[in-house]
Amino acid sequence: MNLEPGALAQLIAEGEGKSLEFKRGLPGDAKVARTLCAFANTRGGLLLIGVGDKRELVGAPRPRETMEQLRTVAVERLEPPLEVQVGALLLGGPHIVWCSVPLSPARPHAALDDAGAREFVVRVGASNRRASGATLSSIRAQYSAGAKLDDLQRAILHWLERRTRAAHAHPGGATVAEFAKDHNVGKQRARRAFTHLELAGRLVAHGAGPRREYALP
Repeated sequence: MNLEPGALAQLIAEGEGKSLEFKRGLPGDAKVARTLCAFANTRGGLLLIGVGDKRELVGAPRPRETMEQLRTVAVERLEPPLEVQVGALLLGGPHIVWCSVPLSPARPHAALDDAGAREFVVRVGASNRRASGATLSSIRAQYSAGAKLDDLQRAILHWLERRTRAAHAHPGGATVAEFAKDHNVGKQRARRAFTHLELAGRLVAHGAGPRREYALP
């Protein structure tokens, strides 16, 4: 995922929500695991370290260590383990660390607390909530990876396969806007097709908003 300062500033200005959470500093591993788990089980999202609740930029302490700890939590505190993307950007002086979580094709994930107990978590608005049995059943049954694809969805997969083979010519992830332009398709129609493929586990995505980037799993 390529996140630029301008795009990051715009996301912060929009405030926390279903796919965006702010933390002044890196909380305990159990709290981090719940957020990563909720994003992975619901729609993906972006966790920003170094941003206060009122959108103030306070900066992330020890950015490199913070990024490494986020990776470690995603692997060691989630079942099954999760792969995330992390980075740091200078924004108005302080470093802001970002962690991009995909909607996981391996969902539902469980977060492990400090005692090793498992908890399934989902994102509801700007909050992380324990998932009930009915919610878990819905996550598992929402979409099937083997569901029949329409022509537009197949075109998206073929397009991404070509981009993957020619990665040197197309650095970074693929966006809905790029596909829509290349195929002369409306952005809304393309976005619905990308979302269907993501929920079906056929794509993984990082980021939020119009710069959300997609790739093959």
